[in-house]
Amino acid sequence: MTDSLNRVVNALNEVAETSLVWQRGLLNTGGPHRVLSGTLFPISIGEDECAVFGRLIEQFRPAHAFIVGNAFGFSSCYIADVMRHHGGKSLVTLDSEIEGNGQDCAAVARRLADKLELTLLKNKKGRSPADTAWAVEAARHDLVFIDADHSHPQVTYDFEAILPFTDSKTIFVWHDFWLSGIVPCLRVAEKQGMRWLWLPTSCEMVLGVRDEAIFANLQKMFPDGVENQQPHSPLLAPAILAKEFARQAWDAVTKPVLSRLNTFRRTLSD
Repeated sequence: MTDSLNRVVNALNEVAETSLVWQRGLLNTGGPHRVLSGTLFPISIGEDECAVFGRLIEQFRPAHAFIVGNAFGFSSCYIADVMRHHGGKSLVTLDSEIEGNGQDCAAVARRLADKLELTLLKNKKGRSPADTAWAVEAARHDLVFIDADHSHPQVTYDFEAILPFTDSKTIFVWHDFWLSGIVPCLRVAEKQGMRWLWLPTSCEMVLGVRDEAIFANLQKMFPDGVENQQPHSPLLAPAILAKEFARQAWDAVTKPVLSRLNTFRRTLSD
């Protein structure tokens, strides 16, 4: 798992310039996360959250996986790299390429996958739920990651669109439990017979599955997880986002000034 993370990080550094954010985690200890330099969003999953995927893939060895939302490809490339070392056959991502500098992000994702020679990974441009059935390449997926538009009811639409291409043993993963669309989607998933486990990662991940034996295994693997965790206050997400916008705006103003100041000081010392 560590080898895969190192490979992806090193390759990403070769194909794009990135900056670290939330270096000690956002809501819980974890991170760091990454963002393409000069942009506010999208922000990658944290390295601690990559480790969760690594453990899932190592334990359950998914053959086919599907991801809704890809951004600049950090998580998909990590997942694909771990999968290819554990018998994985295919990973498809579906992304509308509209978040942030969407086309630039998609280009980075393609370069990163090519750099790592991830032949099992296919990044597709499209919108969920409209293009989900077109994008899938397997009748059944072992692992599904939903991490696109986190608003309600879009997360639920994403879930319902991929559901026909799963079964009771499929493990679903949601990211950013603190954002508004996740909990309503989980309520819908519960009606489908799913049990879910909240994890105290940097941005809070959720693992869900309908198979009781697999769920029991997940509970053993992640003993700090909480089943049916209570949702956060609806005021939390706006507060965090406002703080993040302010922090990144401050960095955008101060970093160039500090860089010029340091250059001036070096000139004087020479």
